[in-house]
Parts: sequence; C-alpha cells; structure tokens
Amino acid sequence: MHIDFVKLSKDHPTIGDGSQIKDTTFGQYVEIGSQNFIDNSNIDDYTYTGQFCFIQNSTLKRFISMAAMVRIGPTNHPYDRPAQHIFAYNGAGYGFGDPDTEFLQKRKQVKTVIGNDVWLGHDVVVQSGITIGDGAVIGAGAVVTKDVEPYTIIGGIPGKKIKDRFSDEIKTDLEKIAWWDWSREDLEKYYQDFRLPIEEFVKKHS
Repeated sequence: MHIDFVKLSKDHPTIGDGSQIKDTTFGQYVEIGSQNFIDNSNIDDYTYTGQFCFIQNSTLKRFISMAAMVRIGPTNHPYDRPAQHIFAYNGAGYGFGDPDTEFLQKRKQVKTVIGNDVWLGHDVVVQSGITIGDGAVIGAGAVVTKDVEPYTIIGGIPGKKIKDRFSDEIKTDLEKIAWWDWSREDLEKYYQDFRLPIEEFVKKHS
C-alpha cells in the first residue's frame, strides 16, 4: 500500500524501514516496503513490494506490483528425513555440528520466477519452483502451487484459474510488443498510451 509516493532512484533501490536484504541484486526504480526479508534473489526494474513481504531464491522481473504480506519461494523442510526441524540440517545455532551444505545448496537452486507486469494481491503465497507468466493477476490470499500462464487471473487455495484477462489474440500481441523491455525514452514517449483501451494500445504498437 502506498500512502505517499516517493521519488524513486534510478541507481539505488528505495528500501523501507526494518527490511533485511541478503545476496540480492536490484534493477532501476525499485521500491522495497518496510519489514521485508529478501534472500538470494534478483528484483528487476520498476518492481515494488508492500510491507512484510518474504522473498527467497527468486527472480522478479519488471513492473511487478506486490501488495503486503506476500511470500515468494518459501523453502521446504526435508520431510522425507527422520527430522524436519532445522537443527538436523543447519543446527549451529543450537550448538550442533556443521550444516548440511549439500541440502542447503540444492534448496537455494530451486528458483521461483515472477514475470513482467504481474500483480500479486495481499497475503499471496507462491511456492518455490513456480513460474508465473507475464501479466498475470494473483488474487488476495491465493496459494500458488502450479505454474501460471501469462495474462490469467488466479485465486483460491490452491490457486486456480478464474479467467483470462484478454483474448488469446491480444495476449499474443502484448507478448510481442513486450512494452516492459522498452527503453526509458520510449516509456516516456508513449506514457499516455498506457491509459488507452487495450485494443487501441495493441493496434498502435503491434
């Protein structure tokens, strides 16, 4: 949620109070909300997050809109072992031996990918290893356990397709236009076009 819009930096992410960031890279004009926890991820241009978001082992592409309390790429415990608890694979904090680096490294390599211009509603969970296609909408409270096709609207637990945002023809045209890859100059030049009806936008830029 934005109460006041701040002028964002091209070169440095705007990071809210209390956020903790580790092993993460940022693109231009990125805004991270307060009390976010982000690890081993890449967050690309113009993407923003709300408050209390958790992101692990993930690639977030451009122009993603993320509400508060979203969880992306939560790591799994080894439920096929005698103990699921962290002490059994990373127990230094409890005074046990060396961490199970093989297990931890494999877990980090399970990447979650959020496409361009995706909107993630309040309290969404996207499980690890999932890919969400460009232009998708994930409704508040949804738990996404399967890959999501571009320009579809998903809701529920587990997340299921509610409907398409656009016709197949328009979806194909938008993927070809790929406006999220435009230069800053083109974004400024055609800025007003983003307020056009979708049919007019596609006709002009196809």
